[in-house]
Amino acid sequence: MSSEPEKQNQTRNDPEDSGSSRDEENMRFQQTRGVTENVDNPEIERPETLHSNINISSCKVCGKIFAQSYLTDHMRIHTGKKPFSCLTCGKNFSSRAGLYGHTRTHTGEKPFSCLICGKRFHQRSKFTEHMKTHTGEKPFSCLMCGKNFSVKRSLSRHIRTHTGEKPFSCLTCGKRFSERGSLSRHIRIHTGEKPFSCMVCGKRFNRRSHMTTHMITHRGEQVQS
Repeated sequence: MSSEPEKQNQTRNDPEDSGSSRDEENMRFQQTRGVTENVDNPEIERPETLHSNINISSCKVCGKIFAQSYLTDHMRIHTGKKPFSCLTCGKNFSSRAGLYGHTRTHTGEKPFSCLICGKRFHQRSKFTEHMKTHTGEKPFSCLMCGKNFSVKRSLSRHIRTHTGEKPFSCLTCGKRFSERGSLSRHIRIHTGEKPFSCMVCGKRFNRRSHMTTHMITHRGEQVQS
């Protein structure tokens, strides 16, 4: 007789214990999710108890929030310090990751591949930008003419067509350019550098477009052979 009430009590108590356990687990999940989702939102107040054990710091210059391990790299954007140098061309970078990505331009390594068109990239950031050409996403808009762009860098270049700004200057002749790539191509006039080589005859060019035009002259030879 005594075992039946005891069994009934156990049946009533188990759901309460289980519910309490779920509530505690759900609360921990909500707290963790709140820290993860709202870490970049400056308008949301975050109690210290939620992330006191998480290694997060904010930049005192721009206010952006980063993991403590990345904050040192980020600060070099403001200071202009570039301690990582490419042993091949001497170009300097503010982060080790930036140097690694650049090094692949010399080795030819392209580990990031687009699953839609197969195009490959040296850097993850370039790959991410490329993917927007398939999705059609253009979140960056020009306030002057309303034209939209998929990447912020393209918007910055476009804005110079309105302002006439030419921030990139040749140290040899003083000529100024609105884009860094245009300056790089111009500098080859002074240095004589010809990084683009014809795969058929070996002739070298200082611009890729010149090499592409030259390659057309070999098409007839390849057909005959």
